[in-house]
Amino acid sequence: MKKITYPCILLIISLMMVAPAKAQLEDGSIAEDWTLTDINGTQWHLYDILNQGKSVFLDFSAVWCGPCWTYHNSGNLEALYDTYGPDGTNEVMVFYIEGDGASTLDELNGIGAGTQGDWVDGTPYPIILTHYGDPSYTVVSDYEIAYFPTIYRICPNRIVDEVGQVSTAVLYASTDDCAVAFTNNDASIMDYTGPTVGCAEVELSITLQNMGFDPLTACTITANQDGVELLSYNWTGNLDIYEMEEVTIGSVVLDDESSNIDINITSADDNDLNNTVYTTIFFHNNVNMVIHLEVKTDNYPTQTRWEIIDEESGDEVHSGGPYPTSDKNTVVVDEDVTLPGNGCYTFHMFDSGGDGITGTGYYKIYDNGEVIADGDEDIAYKKSEALKVTGLTEITAATVNQNLMISPNPANQSTSITVQHTGGDLFIELVDMLGQHIMTVNTSNCAAGEQHFGINTSMLAEGNYIIRVQAIGNTQGSILTVTH
Repeated sequence: MKKITYPCILLIISLMMVAPAKAQLEDGSIAEDWTLTDINGTQWHLYDILNQGKSVFLDFSAVWCGPCWTYHNSGNLEALYDTYGPDGTNEVMVFYIEGDGASTLDELNGIGAGTQGDWVDGTPYPIILTHYGDPSYTVVSDYEIAYFPTIYRICPNRIVDEVGQVSTAVLYASTDDCAVAFTNNDASIMDYTGPTVGCAEVELSITLQNMGFDPLTACTITANQDGVELLSYNWTGNLDIYEMEEVTIGSVVLDDESSNIDINITSADDNDLNNTVYTTIFFHNNVNMVIHLEVKTDNYPTQTRWEIIDEESGDEVHSGGPYPTSDKNTVVVDEDVTLPGNGCYTFHMFDSGGDGITGTGYYKIYDNGEVIADGDEDIAYKKSEALKVTGLTEITAATVNQNLMISPNPANQSTSITVQHTGGDLFIELVDMLGQHIMTVNTSNCAAGEQHFGINTSMLAEGNYIIRVQAIGNTQGSILTVTH
């Protein structure tokens, strides 16, 4: 989560002349639309250009940036525009976008000490000047520019990739990777947008795109697991060429810990090659009610937080963070966490910086002493784990299993716990439904056989509690209801 003041990153890179790492905008992302006015007063609308079947190249640079100036003077983008732009084969469009919102028109024209030279003279393609606080600067944030120069190619179907500072031939060849409309009726699934973890109802969704010349008004979408149809959805709407819409096709309940799902357009169209998308949905099955969570921050704990959500109710059952700066590189969580009972729970780890918990930071989830899930830099902005608790019997005056009995239950003034114990350490405590410790019932070493323990419930507030029993490496839990 390394974060330096934004302009400083760019200035340092420029002065050190280092080759940048990948930009933060992930290849394959959907390009944000924009309408911008160039320095000559001409207005340009990105999606209008893409709808003409053209690929668009964006050169995000800064007037003070040495590597930007070097690439600008290489002539690669100029040659691309002259050969394949509007005055050539008319297949592409090129834009220079001045990404430092403090630059001036004079600096673009080579006037002043803060510029590498005259960027306007000899540049045949449009130049966009952005300004901090102005709507024009939104394009810089939308495209997540982390360094200059950043060279993007946007395909007609809105997919953006970083192509880098390469030759004219390589720039043009990259358009071969673009999907373009070539037939009248072509419904396309761009990607799967639903969750990839979940053990309760999982809502499946996709991005539907019209890759045909004619408006797309209807199609049938199905979801299948191992050849068995899970659901079918009849979509209706009105999408012009290259327009897209996120479509929720329905919810499913999955029994397998790892379910391979294929989602398909099954109605007739002219191109079957873009009708299917695949996803895998995971969950951790048979998790104990008591798990152990460990979280270590990195240098930026204010960007770290976590939560556990009950999937069925949507309620938050546990959470932590953001953490103060004083907690950097610190284990801020190392404790048992009690889940309310049978059900599905989703653990979310968040990093508001977007690059995960870097350095030695991490999270780990333990079940019965074994790590079942972990993450660090792979968190990005968010990483999720689905946890399914099973095998706990909901009780009135019954048992969770043959080893643990509670009677009476519900309890008024007192109740008794009976444990069939194999001998050795026996730890029993009472916690509330958020896992907060209420009282310790037993911590002693006990002989083998039936053990009895009484609990005074007269001072407890009415509601549900959890009796947690730990012995010989195993944890059992039962719900105790207190009424007065």
